[in-house]
Amino acid sequence: MKNLGEIIDVDIFLLDEVSLYENNLWQENYKLHLALNKFKSFKIGIPFDCKNKLLGPVIQFIDSINLNGSYFVYFNINNEENLLALVNNYHSELTNHIFYILPDKKVKYSKLSKNFWDIQLLGFEIHILKCDKIEECRLSPSIMNKYWRKGAIVGIVGFTKNPIRLFRKRKLQQLIRQKIFDYWITEIIDQKDVTYLNEIKLKAELLNFRVLNK
Repeated sequence: MKNLGEIIDVDIFLLDEVSLYENNLWQENYKLHLALNKFKSFKIGIPFDCKNKLLGPVIQFIDSINLNGSYFVYFNINNEENLLALVNNYHSELTNHIFYILPDKKVKYSKLSKNFWDIQLLGFEIHILKCDKIEECRLSPSIMNKYWRKGAIVGIVGFTKNPIRLFRKRKLQQLIRQKIFDYWITEIIDQKDVTYLNEIKLKAELLNFRVLNK
C-alpha cells in the first residue's frame, strides 16, 4: 500500500492554543509524521488569536525542514461571528485572498453561510476546516454538500478519537463518490497515541477507495 505522501499532495495540520505550551513536542511529532508518511509538502494552520506567539516557531520549523512548507492563519468561528466583518477588518491576514475558518461544532449552516456570496464577490475564497466536525454535517452529509455548492472549499478530518463521533466509513465513501469535499486535514500527529495509526490506516483505505472510484 502506498504511503499517504504518495497519494495526498500536501499534508495540512492545524495548531491550536495547546500548541503554545507544547512547542517542542508538536514540532518533533510533526517532523516525524511528515517523514514516516513521506510527504513532500505541508501547510500549518495558525489560529488568529495565537498568531503573535506561534508565528515565530512555525516559521522556524518551516525553515528547519527540507520540505516545501508554508503556513496560513485561520479564524475560530461560532454562531455569533460576522464573517463579512472579519474579512473587512482583517483582510491583510488572508494570504492569497483565502479566508480559512474553523467553525465551532454547534455552528448552523443558516448562520454561517449567509455572507458567503458577499465574501466571494469581494474576491475571497472560503475554506471550511474540519467541516465534518460540525454536528449538522456529521448528522447529515447533505449539509456539507450545501457548503460545497455555495462555493466553499471543504476540508475534513474523517477521523476522531471518539468512535461515537466518527464519520462512518460508509458516509466517508459517500462523500468521496459525490466529491463534496476538497482535502484532508491531519488530526493526530503524536505517534505514541494509540489512535495515530488508526487515522493513517483509515485514510489510506479511503484514498485507495477514491482511486478506484474516479
